[in-house]
Amino acid sequence: MPDTPAQDRSPEKVLISPRYLAASLPTTHHHFLDIFAEETGWSAATDNSSLTVTSPCRRVTIRHDETAAGLRPHLVISARSDEDAAERWRTSVSGAVPVEFVATLLGTLAAELEADPDHVVYGIGTEPGPFELLVDIDAWSPFDASGLSGFISRDGQAAVIGRPQDSPAPPIHGDAAIAWHVAASPDDLGHLWDISFTQQAPDFLMHAVVAKTLDPRPILRSTAFPFPKAVVPLVNIQHVPSPRPPAARPSPAEPARSLEPKRTPKTR
Repeated sequence: MPDTPAQDRSPEKVLISPRYLAASLPTTHHHFLDIFAEETGWSAATDNSSLTVTSPCRRVTIRHDETAAGLRPHLVISARSDEDAAERWRTSVSGAVPVEFVATLLGTLAAELEADPDHVVYGIGTEPGPFELLVDIDAWSPFDASGLSGFISRDGQAAVIGRPQDSPAPPIHGDAAIAWHVAASPDDLGHLWDISFTQQAPDFLMHAVVAKTLDPRPILRSTAFPFPKAVVPLVNIQHVPSPRPPAARPSPAEPARSLEPKRTPKTR
């Protein structure tokens, strides 16, 4: 699944593990953001090398910068009380984050913003009690030391790191506002990707990304998505046989309905 142009090969489905090394190029993130804006009705504006997508309420923006490299985030989500106010919280994406993680991040954000905007921006009406995380102890080890806590993968290539505001540990990326940091850094490559959440970022947003990262199952992906060649030796890629075409059947009396439940606004 090397970084061969999609038009030069026939797409097929593959399973990639471990999922936190199922890298996706920032250009794929940009393409997904274009689709996200079109499907959600968020407004999109381009300016030189950047694409900025803004929510209908004008309080949340997602900015993609094509010139960003290394540890510098190329995708930044910012929330404000109104479009001209100071930033209340921020979520930053850098490097080759699996596009499925980006999809979870943006999809969760859009759904919650539509259901309860004040919950997203201010944290008003936050659900009581901690979130429940299902952690495979064969794949992840918990840690709590030196002012940091979280989980590290058994192979040492990925980590979920929490840093309380009063922690004696050095700030993550030199930014004391960062409270949670999810990252992959394979020994052979160094920094591959990370996602950071500042102190006031909604817990549900962090939880969605962390749960996606800790899931031990492989990621199912189409080979139409470019895959960084340098990561290929570090992952297991299993090709999924194409399903046989179904036998001809009479047309149903009614059109097929989606099994996905529609989201309804939460009541507070």
